[in-house]
Amino acid sequence: VDFVNEAVGKYNSLPAKEKAKYKQKWLVFDCDGHDDFAEGVRLARGNGFRVAFSNMCIEYWFMLHFYNHDGTAIPLRGDSHSQAQIDEINKFIKRYNKINNANIKLYDEDSKKVEEDFFDLMLAIDASTHNHRIVDACQRANEIHQTKKGNGAEFSESVTTMYELLEELGTVQKDKNDNYVLNNKL
Repeated sequence: VDFVNEAVGKYNSLPAKEKAKYKQKWLVFDCDGHDDFAEGVRLARGNGFRVAFSNMCIEYWFMLHFYNHDGTAIPLRGDSHSQAQIDEINKFIKRYNKINNANIKLYDEDSKKVEEDFFDLMLAIDASTHNHRIVDACQRANEIHQTKKGNGAEFSESVTTMYELLEELGTVQKDKNDNYVLNNKL
């Protein structure tokens, strides 16, 4: 909520001429165990912001690039909300490296920096689905989000709306069958 209030305050303090430059306002954040997460999303939306969120953490969005997860809550590992997702991501990278004789760096839980090779892996074509992994992640995230919204559980773990931001940015788009594809204009 503090983050949203700060963003609203900064936007509202802009001169009208500056505000007119913006067609949309977006905030991107994750839950990471904050009790006021759902309240923050609602507050942002109520102030005209669109929100790309992840519950429990951004690593859930990353994980959807590699796994067809069902949106159920993921148990904590240690005292970390993201460690379970990081472990799954790194398990995939290790397996990928072994099968492909590659050397993709493991996702570093301390820095949480997305290295170029990891980013490229998230964009690459998946051997089993034959889709770009980012397309699979958008499709999975959308299906989970729509199901949870329909059940009144939009803010429950595990869900992400990062796909909405990517769709709005034009990175992905829906085809005539309502499936995500990469925007071929990119």
